[in-house]
Amino acid sequence: MTTPSADPTTAATKVSADEFRHLVAELAADTSVAGITLTGRYESLTGHTVTPPAGTIRQKGEEVGIFRGPEENGSHGETMATIDSWGSVVARCEALLAGPFGEGSLADYLGFPLVVFVDDEGTVLTTSVELSHRQADATWRLAHDELIEAGVDFDAIQQASRKEPTALLTGFPTAIPFGWWHSQTKRSQKAADKANEKSRSTKKNGSELEEGRDKYLGYYAMNPADSRSARLFTAEFLALGVKERRRAAAKVDALFAAVSEDTKIGGNKLSTVGLGSIPPTDLTTSASRPGPYDLTYRAIESHAFFSLTGLRTFRFLPDPEPARVLTVALTLLLYSLLQHNLSLRAGTELRLCKPGLDVQVQRHGAAPEAIRLPDVDELAGLVRDLGAEVGWEGPRVVRIGHDSPLGKIILAVDGQKS
Repeated sequence: MTTPSADPTTAATKVSADEFRHLVAELAADTSVAGITLTGRYESLTGHTVTPPAGTIRQKGEEVGIFRGPEENGSHGETMATIDSWGSVVARCEALLAGPFGEGSLADYLGFPLVVFVDDEGTVLTTSVELSHRQADATWRLAHDELIEAGVDFDAIQQASRKEPTALLTGFPTAIPFGWWHSQTKRSQKAADKANEKSRSTKKNGSELEEGRDKYLGYYAMNPADSRSARLFTAEFLALGVKERRRAAAKVDALFAAVSEDTKIGGNKLSTVGLGSIPPTDLTTSASRPGPYDLTYRAIESHAFFSLTGLRTFRFLPDPEPARVLTVALTLLLYSLLQHNLSLRAGTELRLCKPGLDVQVQRHGAAPEAIRLPDVDELAGLVRDLGAEVGWEGPRVVRIGHDSPLGKIILAVDGQKS
């Protein structure tokens, strides 16, 4: 096939889904290819400032969120700040699968094996793409019985590894590019049994949490080398050339603005029932009540990398091509869609600047090679077709009853009894 034009502004050079499938298959099989990078430049739509995540500039009096870039030409590197981190970007990408797309959700359109957890009243509790540790998450493990009853191959997914990843491909696909870590594993069943015995409560009647831990959350036998997989895809948003700007609170409560914060009624502060007013922050004297931090900036950039070297460590058998292309296409689809959903937080409403994402193949010992992605609709169609090819069966709903292990713990946390 011909390599797509490097000019990202020419619509005629857009690659088709079929061309892209063949290109990714070739790149994934070529050991000289390290991976694919995507970079973009942005502007803040709220003006000359951008707002980093809350609490990231300083923690316990120590500056942690602002850092120096590399020195260039003998000069000190410019000051930078993280606007969105690896973990945050991945969480945003995954959440898009449960979000709207076309007439329904993106998972509906793709036939993605999304699991939606609902309670007895049909209220959505969470989804499998919102679990922090994916198939290693405690919530997933507590829903063991309900998942099996719904037809999910829980045991195969739980024991999946880079050496045996098929169950992940069909049951929990985002674990492949975004990683996982089973923290409760032992090498042998004897060690797992011994660890579980030590963790059991000596109380005659253990709490719901202890009962769930003993049966579903205890240690289990697994080779530690198979219990984790680092993410293949990393991405972050950075602000460059930044300077701090503190922003004072300005809203004053009409009823309680004049009431001292130490005022008590019946021995209780007004704040215990949500009343009272925080006065505007004095930026010169108040260290105990620091106002929010904004940053002026020279530029805002994103940097993302998909490791094809890492993808090759997954032993998709007998033919790795569909699985590899699906994993790459799904990840790039989610990251492409994220570019249209850059409302990261108040004060961080970003716009991707022209000409869009710069996508390049990174080879060992060679210059980067520019490539083009299909448009979002074609890329989504490719993911849908490949998903059907490998055996995706679409979203399913799993009911979590009040008498289930997970349901009991939810009620206990909410202060209720089953």
